[in-house]
Amino acid sequence: MPIPLNITRQHILQAIAKINVDGVPPKRGARRWALQYEDTLYPCKLVISWANIFANNQELNPNPNIFTTDNAQEYLTSKQFLIVNI
Repeated sequence: MPIPLNITRQHILQAIAKINVDGVPPKRGARRWALQYEDTLYPCKLVISWANIFANNQELNPNPNIFTTDNAQEYLTSKQFLIVNI
């Protein structure tokens, strides 16, 4: 399942808030690229996975056969978020 197109900027902001509260789970951190929002870095795939919780009531499977970091970066950029090389 590719990234659902009904994930909105608001869902992404909700995912960022969830990461701020819950933290980044082990092995889900950013490796090379990250979403930068208000001077904080967030893992692109985790943001999309958790944004799907708010859009579609379930976490999006982070398996690269489902969607890649490149897919996540493109989607986040399309929603006016800044992606930075870390």
